[in-house]
Formats: sequence, structure tokens, C-alpha cells
Amino acid sequence: MQIDIIDNFETFKERRENWDSVYAVDSQAQFFLSWVWLSGWLQMVHEPWFILAAKPDTHDSSYVAFFPLKIVLEQQDGGGFYTQLYMAGNSVADYTGLICLPGYEQEVIPAFAAYIQQQLTWSSFNVQNILETDTRMSLFLRHFSRDTFEFSQHRIQNQGEDTDNYIAPYVSLADDWDQYLQNDVGSNTRQKIRRFLKKIESDEFHITHVDANNLESHIEILLKFWESKWRDKKGDKCDVIMNYVRAILRHCFENNCLYLRVLWKGDTPLGAIANFVDVHQKSMLFSITGRDETFKNPPPGLILHADAIRYAIQNGFKVYDFLKGNEEYKYSFGAKERRIQHIVAKYKDCQNRQLDVRIIPFALQLTLEKHRANRLTEAEQGYRQILETQSNHPEALYGLGVLMRQKGEYQKSENLLKSLLEIQPNSIKALFSLGNLYQAQGQLSKAIEAYNQVLALQPQAIAVYNNLGYALHQQGDVEDAIAYYQKALSLQPDCVEAEVNLANALYAQGKLSPDKQAHYAAMNNDLGFKCKQAGDFKTAIAYYHQSISMQPDLASAHYNLKLVLQEQSQNETASTRNPKTLIRA
Repeated sequence: MQIDIIDNFETFKERRENWDSVYAVDSQAQFFLSWVWLSGWLQMVHEPWFILAAKPDTHDSSYVAFFPLKIVLEQQDGGGFYTQLYMAGNSVADYTGLICLPGYEQEVIPAFAAYIQQQLTWSSFNVQNILETDTRMSLFLRHFSRDTFEFSQHRIQNQGEDTDNYIAPYVSLADDWDQYLQNDVGSNTRQKIRRFLKKIESDEFHITHVDANNLESHIEILLKFWESKWRDKKGDKCDVIMNYVRAILRHCFENNCLYLRVLWKGDTPLGAIANFVDVHQKSMLFSITGRDETFKNPPPGLILHADAIRYAIQNGFKVYDFLKGNEEYKYSFGAKERRIQHIVAKYKDCQNRQLDVRIIPFALQLTLEKHRANRLTEAEQGYRQILETQSNHPEALYGLGVLMRQKGEYQKSENLLKSLLEIQPNSIKALFSLGNLYQAQGQLSKAIEAYNQVLALQPQAIAVYNNLGYALHQQGDVEDAIAYYQKALSLQPDCVEAEVNLANALYAQGKLSPDKQAHYAAMNNDLGFKCKQAGDFKTAIAYYHQSISMQPDLASAHYNLKLVLQEQSQNETASTRNPKTLIRA
């Protein structure tokens, strides 16, 4: 069995006819595995998604099975990352799984299981929102050895809710509306449905159906009612949910699989309901509803569901699916139960497994955020994990090189930056950081050489002129240093570091007027605080010393210097003896 990967939307679109043909004849297929629904959802998925596509051999043009998945980056407690494999519909699809042409299951399922274990990189696999009746997923999981994997059943309970979301009530629809009322619902509910449906046929009430002209207004009516009930409980999640609902309802309307109706009393909306319509599987799936909670007679919720069920029966549907959640009202319509499973397969050696290359960009982004927040231990762990997967990853080499310099591990920093330069010989930031590293160690000639290499590649590099000036200043070449500070300021007049360095050089020559010394003492103090916040203790110390030299009675500079020296000592980052550039890489 040949397994291919579909991991871009264009290829997914090209496979629609093939997908639809498999879906149409698969008796276990359900709406959340339809091409229509997935084509709307996959465009909203932020994580890397892909679809395993199976065909009997490489010469066949058509696939016989599809398995939608996604890779998610998870953070470990205390730092580090690991890769989780999920069903692609997770977080919004009430059911997940795979689709397959009848007769191919015994070949396809072992092939999918083997591919996932042999070709994909992950630590745990969340097989979530699987119907208990899905025999194929049970067969699939049997191909994961208990010697290699740990298995667990998960149940997630929403805080403050009694609803069991691992139960999915549904109604098997009769062929006739009256037959349904007579056989599937209780006498009390039957009388209410008949009475209230008759009532809304009067001039006082009416129901509107969705069309191109009222789509947006119907969606907003629905969401306004829904939000009024759930905003307090769900908080900011409300906005995320409503954005998804808007997008998916519009998408389903465009693809002729949306049922959306609003109940009115005169010009006042009382409630709205949106359902998905699956013509192939002859099912209607309840998606979302909202109503005026203060209006009781007639009850909008009862009317809207009853009207939807009547529509489904009249149009030949066989199932009205209430989806996840065992709310009591669903059973008044004659619902039976299906159960949903959430099984996690986890490698027993999951701590030692690498990251999937598809989530390296996400790992890098989070690692950079930790680095900027001065969470150096966690950032170092992130960079090293990335390099375990991609040993020549430029951004990870650079970031770890900078971090090692911050920790005072200069040789490691130099080795990492040189490794980056082997890959990217003209990397300006690597050369610049290497110059800063040499300068921090007092290797001024090497620092000056590195800075000049940068200027040969980028003559307008403002920070390099400033740092080159600082290196020359340390060598005692104050006049040339001043010239480079002035060059930096000519390119960027508001470059604070260059302005302060120039003032410091003039002060060293005795050329800074006394009336300006207090001003630049304060600026040195401010920049010292800025560097401390960024975790650059050596630069902060240099600023504070300069500030105190210019204004010995500046209490805040003395206080800040004391704090940074204490913190540096606690973190064992580096000695305060070595000067460092006043511009960070």
C-alpha cells in the first residue's frame, strides 16, 4: 500500500473528486470528514496539518483512503518541547477518524499505522473524538505495540459544567413526521410540539430561512443570543468561538450544507439555530443555537429543534445528530446515545524523542520569546532541542551563540557563531555578534576585524559604527572612536547609544562641559537599567559605572549598580571585570 502526504491546500483541492467518491460509499464516514467541512476548517488551522492518502500501488491515480492529522508543539513543565500528533479536526470536530473505500480496510489501516510510527516524529498521539462504534480506529490502535507505547483513556470535563461531552445523543428518523411524533417522543412533548408549531403558523410568529440576502444578519442574530448566555462562562474564548462559527457557517452556506433558521415574533427575533446538512450520509447535525432566555411561550429552543427535525424527515434524512453533550432537553426528542472515546498513545521513551521538523518554526518562536524574557535556561533548552533535530538551523545556532555569550561561556558562543558562518559566510548578525564576543573578552583586534567585515557587507550598519568606535576607544584611539560615533549619529541622529558613547569619549578627553555631565549621567543610568532588563548585566554595569563617574552623588545609579551586581552574583553569569560593548547583538 502506497502512502502519500497531502500537506497543502492546493493539492487538497485537486483531490476533491477522489475524496468525495470515497466519502460517498463509506458507511462509517461522517460530516467532519467530508471534503466540504475540512476545506473550511483546514484554512483556519494554525498548526501544521497533513493528510495521509493511501492507494494500492504507485501506478494508481486514485486514493482509496484518507486520514487527516495535525502536529502540535507542546511545552513541558520546566522548559523543553515535545511533539503531539492529533486528529486534524481536533478542537472543533465532534467526531474524527478516517475514510476508506469498503474492502480496503484490512490493507489500509496497518499501512497507516506503520507509516505514523516509522515516518512521523512524535511523542504522543491523541486519538480524540472517536465514536465507540468506529471499529476501524479500534483496529488501527491494535497495531501500536504495548511494548513500545503506553495507552490511556482521557476525559476532559469543562469546569463548572455537568454535561458529559463523551456522550453524543442522536435521533434515528422515521420516514414520516407524524410517525416520528407518535413513536419516538413522549405524549407530553408530542402535544407541545404540535401545539407550538401550529402557533408559529399564525400571523404573530414566523420562521425565516437563510439565503444570500440574510446570511450575515441571521448569523449575527444567532451569535448575539449565544454570546448573551455564554460570555460570562467562557470569557475571551467567546470571541475565538464566534470567529470560528462565523467562518464555518459562511463556508457551509457557500457549499450548500447549512441549515440556518430564525424564529420571530413580529420584527423581534426570539431564537436561531444552525445545523450542518450531510446529503451523502443523510444526516443533519446540530451545530449551535441561541435564544431569548426570557421568552418562554412558545419556547424557542423546542420549536427550532422540532422544526429542524420535521424538515430533515420531509427531505429524506435518516439521522438528526445532537453531537456531543448529554443535555437533558435532547432526550425529549427521542434521542439515543453514542459514546465518544479519547485515547492517548504515548511512546515510553517520549522524553528522548526529537521534534518534528514541521513544528521547528513554532519551537523557535517560543524559544525566542523566552530568550527575550531573559528565561535563559528554558531558551537554551529550546535552542538545543531544535539543533538536535536540525543541527545546522541558522536561527538556533545564532540564538544559542548569543545566549552562551550572555552566560559568559565565550568559547561555546564562538564555536556556535563560527558554525553559523560556515553555513552563511556573509551573515551580518553572526559577524556582528562575533565582534561583540571578542570585544567582551578584550580581544579588540579581532573585534575590529569582525566589525570591518560587517561594514564591507553593509556600509550603513549604524550599530556597527558605534561598536567599532567603542572598540577603538578601548584601544586608546579616542579620536577615531569619536569619528565612528559621529558616523553612527549622522546615519541615525536619535541613536541613543552612539550619543552616550560620544559623550563618554568626550568626557574621557575632558571635553564634555560640566553642565552636560549630569544629563549624560542620567542617560547612562537609564541605558544601564534597559540592559539589565534585557539580561545584559555586563553592559548595564558599564553604564552604571560611567554614570557614577560623571555624577558621583547620583543615588539611583549607585542603587541600580548594587542590584545588578547582586543579581549577577546570584545567577553566576559572568565577572564584572571584562568590559563589553554598549550595543547588544
